[in-house]
Parts: sequence; C-alpha cells; structure tokens
Amino acid sequence: MSVDDSSIQDGVPQGKVEQRTWETSKIYPDTKRDYWVYVPAQYNPDEPACLIVFQDGGAYVHPEGQVKAPTVFDNLIHSGEMPVTIGIFVSPGMIGEESTRPLEYVADGKVYSRFLLEEIIPEVTRDYNLVGDREGWSICGMSDGGLCSFAVAWQRNDLFSKSICHIASFARHVEGADFPYLVRQTRNNPKPLRVFLADGENDLNLDQGNWTIGNINLASALQFAKYDHRLEMGPGGHDLAHGGELFPETLRWIWRDYPGVNARAPAYDQVVGQWNMVTNLFGHELTSTLTVSLDGDTLSATLKDEKDGELEVTDITFDGGALQYRYIPPPTQENWGKGTISIMVALLRVHGGSLRGTLSGFGDGETSYDYDLTGERS
Repeated sequence: MSVDDSSIQDGVPQGKVEQRTWETSKIYPDTKRDYWVYVPAQYNPDEPACLIVFQDGGAYVHPEGQVKAPTVFDNLIHSGEMPVTIGIFVSPGMIGEESTRPLEYVADGKVYSRFLLEEIIPEVTRDYNLVGDREGWSICGMSDGGLCSFAVAWQRNDLFSKSICHIASFARHVEGADFPYLVRQTRNNPKPLRVFLADGENDLNLDQGNWTIGNINLASALQFAKYDHRLEMGPGGHDLAHGGELFPETLRWIWRDYPGVNARAPAYDQVVGQWNMVTNLFGHELTSTLTVSLDGDTLSATLKDEKDGELEVTDITFDGGALQYRYIPPPTQENWGKGTISIMVALLRVHGGSLRGTLSGFGDGETSYDYDLTGERS
C-alpha cells in the first residue's frame, strides 16, 4: 500500500463533501443528527454510482482523521481501483444532550436498516443516482458502529453485499442474536456477503467481553461457513489507526471484482510450488504434500496424503488472498464427522509465507467439523 493513498495527490480530482442535518426521523423519533454526503468528481447523473454508508460518519469523513475516507476515495476512483461511489457518513442521533448511539448500533440491525433504507438513503437519492444492484452497495463502521455495519448487511443482504468492520463490538450480546452462532448455522447455505474485519491485539477487555476475542470468534465463524472474508489483526487498541492504515487496501479488496474496476492480478507466486501440509485431527497431526501449478491464469494441484497416496484435487482457486481447493475424501476421512463425508474443502490464507486455514468435511451428517490446516513450503 502506498502512503499516498490516504494523502491528497497532484492531478487527482477531488470530490465534494456536503454536510446535512436530519431531524424528522420517524424510525428514531425526536432525534437530530448530522450526516455528510461525498460525491466524487467523476460522478455523472446519467450513470448510477455505487454506495457505501458509514456509521460514526464524522470519524471517517474528517480530513484530518485516521481514515480520511474522501481522500482515499478520490485516489482510488481516479486510479480505477474502485468504482465511482457515493459515500454517506451518518452520525448517531441526539435527543438534547443524550446520544441514541447505543439504541441504534447495539441491536440486531432490523430497525437501523429501516432507518437507512426508508429515511437517509432516500434523501440522498433525491439528488444523486445510485445503482440498484446489491453488488454496488456496502456499509462500514467502527466499534458499535462496526457491529451495526455487520448487522445491517446480515439482515438486508438483499441490498448490502459488503461489510467493513473496524474494532467491532462482536463481544456484545445482541438481543439473543449473537452473530458468530448465526453465521455458523449458514454453513450449508452461506449468504453472498463479503466481510473485512480489522482489530487490534490490545482492544477492549471489559465486563461485556473481550473485543479482540470477539473479532477472532466472528472470523472463525466466517471461516467455518466459507464466507469471503478477511481478518487483519494489528498491535493496536480501540481506535481507527489500524483501520485507517488499511483502508485503501480494504477498498481494493472489497471492490476487486466489481465490473470495470482495475483489479490487481492475483499474486499466484504466493501459492505456486510445493507445500508440506499438516492437518490437526483433534491433536493428532496428519501430513500431506500439496503441489500447486500455474498454466497461464489457471491453477491446478496434486495432493499426496501420507496414508492414502494421490488424491484428485478439484476447483482450486486463489482470490482475494484466499486459496481454496476440494477433493473427494479417501476411506480414512469419510467418517470425520457425524455421518458420511462426501467432499473435503480446504480454505487457506497466506500469512508470512505460510498457509493457515481449515480443512472441512461436508456430507450427510447432522454435525460436521473443521480441522486446523497449515502449510509450509518444502
């Protein structure tokens, strides 16, 4: 990531930011709030723009803040690495001197999504033309706003396809709808949702839970259910410094396959070659050798298991930093669950030259398991 991605660059057209006020809410009566609308210089009213909505919008829109979202938008839209996008930056409501932030953000997302879809977004569409397809809509937030970002995308996945969660409050108990559990229940039918998580190793640890563990727990659930997701853990605490540093790369990652975007080619050299793989089967380590080859833009692989020999690998892909492949389980692996396993799925990510992820069994049983899977270059 270039440091200039978050700085004003010569020759890059700058969008405009409009500050507005909303004080006639029927969803959250008696509240008053500021919100800002970013409009890129490239916006053409005859061509609908994509959308990203921010909670705690003042922290993201501020030109001297830790994220500087409008400046990042300017640079990446200019380079073609994200589509032409309208940004809506929404502050929590206020009733007098009291914030309604906890009421709005610490919930299952059903009411707040109505607030966005029935009040704020329609106000913006009075003036600006937005795309109607869900692939062009995303949502972002920090802390409780990060929890809200995921909750809205989860409840209204028919409209929001992408969620960015910074130091999100997944440790909170949310009206019985604890999201790691709900995500795991969709393993056989995951929602078409892309999720970027950023947190710090020194995030909050208080009576409601441990924020770092909460983010790791949600990432584990997303891994288990095979969602397109990414967790970036840094050394920081409960602020936007890490999320801001990652923000340009975050936008490239979430928009990487949107039509017309100048996406960076996958770094196949990160996965091509021979790997010594280790599966942790309840503490017992099983080894295999994975060999990944590239012919043009097409990956292929062979897998040699220590017990069963050569296994046929299918559907191997490397996209968004994730390597995935499948194979039919040999007899020794068919009963790795409660029922018969019919397909094994490996999902791994590159970490410092190693592969880290899981091996999952799918079949006809009522319970299936994930096993830690790691790889080191031969």
